[in-house]
Amino acid sequence: MEFIALKLKKVRLNRGISQEDLAYVCGLNRNYIGIIEKVQTNISMKVFLKLCKGLNENPADILKEVDLAYLEKAEL
Repeated sequence: MEFIALKLKKVRLNRGISQEDLAYVCGLNRNYIGIIEKVQTNISMKVFLKLCKGLNENPADILKEVDLAYLEKAEL
C-alpha cells in the first residue's frame, strides 16, 4: 500500500490540489488524506477508487505504475 499512497500523493501535488480540496471532492476527511499519504493506514479499494476519481486518474494506470515501482525496489 505504501507505493499506492505515495503515487496518489505525487499525482495530487503535481496537479496542485490541496488535501482539503481532494477530501471535499471525495467525501473524505482531510485528516484521513494526510494519514493515507503518510502511509499510516491501509486503504480499502472503495477509498482508492474515490481518490482516483477525485484526481481524475485511471485506477489501472496508478496500479500499473505502482507495480513497476514495486518490482524495481524488489530487484535492488
